[in-house]
Amino acid sequence: MGRKQNDVLNEKLLVINQQKDKSGGDGLYPLKKTFIQPNIGLEIDVRIPVVEILNASLANEAVLTQKTRNAHWNVSGKDFFELHILFETQYKQLNEISDKIAGRVRMLGGIAIASFEEFIKHSQIREHGTEIPDNLHLLADHETVIRILRENIRKCSEEYEDEGTVEMLVGVMSLHEKIAWMLRAYIENEPINGNGQKRKS
Repeated sequence: MGRKQNDVLNEKLLVINQQKDKSGGDGLYPLKKTFIQPNIGLEIDVRIPVVEILNASLANEAVLTQKTRNAHWNVSGKDFFELHILFETQYKQLNEISDKIAGRVRMLGGIAIASFEEFIKHSQIREHGTEIPDNLHLLADHETVIRILRENIRKCSEEYEDEGTVEMLVGVMSLHEKIAWMLRAYIENEPINGNGQKRKS
């Protein structure tokens, strides 16, 4: 019968050991969870590196979302109302992106990273402690994400032939390009550091 009786049975089961809840030990949580890996025409040796790419993207989104939220919470000055609304709109858009990426990770049989520790560890966007990001800072982060996404799209298409992930990442990149365009348009005529110099391209 070619691939045995049931294609689903050909896929490996991923078994994750979970420790008992030390605080309660009441048996409500099982010791093991079994995840049935998807049988979608992408072998596990393709799905694993794609999931790694997606989780790194998820980390970038999480860090950039928090930085945008920081800007939203702490913006001040003559453009307060305008920027307050702009940053709120943007971090909500970034939240939606994160949900899409995490959903794609699960579709491929992976586990989406979800802790701050993992986000910081895997992100290519740097944190800056207590510094409040400004428009120029956020623009640079979005442009960094766009360049990373462009390379990941190429990999997912040419090396892994995962067109589902490619389509999703193209949509993510397009939204970052739109946000970057809006930030760039807002600041391109503004002096930087009070010396009248514009941002270098």
